[in-house]
Order: sequence, then structure tokens, then C-alpha cells
Amino acid sequence: MSDDSGGYPGAPPGWYADPAGGPGQRWWDGYAWTEATALPAVPPPPPPSPSASPPSLPPPPPAYGAPQPWLPAARNARDLVRVELQISPLARFAIAFPALVTLVDVITWVANASQWRNFGHQFNVALNAAQNHQTVPTPTPPDSFDGLSTIVGLLAIAAIVVECVWQFRAASAARAMGLPAKRSPGWGVGFWFIPVVNLWMPYQAIRDCLAYDDPNRALVLRYWLLYVGMGTGTAGTIIGLAASTPVGVAFALAAGLCALGVLSTAPRVVRSIAVAHRAAVNP
Repeated sequence: MSDDSGGYPGAPPGWYADPAGGPGQRWWDGYAWTEATALPAVPPPPPPSPSASPPSLPPPPPAYGAPQPWLPAARNARDLVRVELQISPLARFAIAFPALVTLVDVITWVANASQWRNFGHQFNVALNAAQNHQTVPTPTPPDSFDGLSTIVGLLAIAAIVVECVWQFRAASAARAMGLPAKRSPGWGVGFWFIPVVNLWMPYQAIRDCLAYDDPNRALVLRYWLLYVGMGTGTAGTIIGLAASTPVGVAFALAAGLCALGVLSTAPRVVRSIAVAHRAAVNP
């Protein structure tokens, strides 16, 4: 019996009825649903002629949340969700750890506001000296707790590793279940470390771990806006304290409020994805 799957693990690439319930069709790339859609008014290209032997036709693409039994065992949705759930409890803490660090840092920076203001003055003096071709003094930054900073830095690295592993596992499970995604699981993690694009692409990768109709996609957006606001407020706090204490305090307040929001929403994002994936493979 001939194999018309073209070497793909399931249905070959083609236009199929939109599993999200849309009025048109969606493109299946042989592994996962894509963002390409075609409305009924614009008919898709004609499908290949049917095989003369109907029993040899490949299976249809899966519905949202349906396990894919033809995939290798390592890519089976049920197995991938099980691996994801193993790290989810730790990921709920790891994804919120940056907000905890930000709160501590903001309080410390505001407490040392006078030192930051003095550092800003020293920086301006050094800049003027460099412009006038004079000897440039070295600005003295505010005192820091080196030992504590080292421990916090190591914990932050560990939290980043856990968060990246969790995101990769969650995205892999979502893809195996047939959920369409703009980014592959690997790129979704990699975009965290690429400037500029890390302002929105990691958000897309996390959001696409949930189905289109899942109300918790709004929670992911709220978490991400608070996360970006926290980073912006942190940068503004340092600059503001060095240039003007009231401005720095205003940015510190904004950063602290965003950090509190991240502490509230980030663990819920991990939990909502875990709950949705568990329900999808164990209906």
C-alpha cells in the first residue's frame, strides 16, 4: 500500500477546515497549524487529486487539544504535558523571581538616593572634563552588598534557566496538541536574549501555549505589559535618582507597582497553561 503522507508524521501540508471554528480554512504545515487562513470568498488552491486507493489516504489533521498518536513517543502530547507539569511548580516561582528582585533593588536604590545623586554629579563632572580634554575623574558608584548581590545573581540565573526550560516544554506540548503558534519552541526561548524583539516575541510564544478561545490569553498579556513596565521603571529609577531624586522616586514607585503586578500574575500564567494542557490530554 502506498504512503501518501510524504514523510510527514501525520497529515501532509494542505488547507483544512479551521479547527478554531473560523468560517474559512487554515493551513496545516505537516506538523502544526499556521496563521495562514483563507476565507470562503477566496478559495484555496485545489487539493491534489484523490488517491485511487482510499484506504491509503493519511489521517486528517488533529483538532485542538487532541493527542497525536502517530508522533514518536518523545513528541506525544500526553508525554510532553507530563514533562511540563513536572517543572510547573518550580516555574511558578522562577517566573516571579525577577519581580521580587526588582522590589528589593528599588527599595535599596531609594534608600541610597543621595549616593545616586552624588554619582550623577560625578558623572557630569567627568563628562565635562572629557569634553574639555582635562583629566577625567572616575565616578564612585553607590555602595552595594557584594556578597548578597552575588547570591541574588546566582539565584536569578537559576530562575532564568528554569523559566526557559518550562517555556520550551509548554510550547512543545502545545505544538504537539495542534495549537497554532507564531514561533517554534526553540525560537520562543531564544528571543528572550535578542534585544528589541524580546519586547514582544517571548510574549507571543507564551500566549500561543493556550488555545485561541482560552480566556487566560488576556492574563498573559496583562503579565507581559507589567513585566515590560517593570523593566522600564527600573531603568528610569536609576537614571532618575542620578539626575533628580523626585524623578527617580516617581520611577521607583512605578517599577514597584509593576513588580507587585508581576508577582500576582506570573504564577497564574504558569498555572493556567498547566491546567489547560492537563485538561486537553485528559478529557
